Amino acid sequence: MKIDLANIAGTPGARGRYSISEEVPPTDDVVPIGPVEGELEVENIGSLLLVRGVLHARVRLTCVRCLASFELPVEMEVEEEFATEITEPDVPTMDRDEPEASAMSDFILDVSELIRQQLLVNVPMAAICREGCRGICPVCGQNLNEETCTCAAQPVDSRWAKLADLAEPRPEKDKD
Repeated sequence: MKIDLANIAGTPGARGRYSISEEVPPTDDVVPIGPVEGELEVENIGSLLLVRGVLHARVRLTCVRCLASFELPVEMEVEEEFATEITEPDVPTMDRDEPEASAMSDFILDVSELIRQQLLVNVPMAAICREGCRGICPVCGQNLNEETCTCAAQPVDSRWAKLADLAEPRPEKDKD
């Protein structure tokens, strides 16, 4: 979905509201479930176009502890500034600094690109399916959230064996 903002860009104080319902393609790590929905408001604040709003999505992720797939609701607060015709050349905006990464080109807002960027920024880098996730057994690979395994306690790496001695309590000397 693309929105032509040329009429707003040319009129300071002009604004517009846009309802968004946009499908986002999956990436290697993030699989959207259904469309991203919400509302964006675009306002010409003199020398900049201010795009803000709240978007909602559901995504399927993989837990970094147990490797199980799970769904996560994501709320994205959007607030981006883009240059207008009268923006001073020294004012940094993404559409000027990194035009290839910008969601705006020639006052056409590519909502799909804006949503894709916002979704990737708002999804946790190390997603965990639940707070008490126990992960997988490093010996047999059993998901410890589903059942316990019979593996012995984790084997001690011989390189760290001397540090285990520090964790054991020392016998107290006779105090007489």
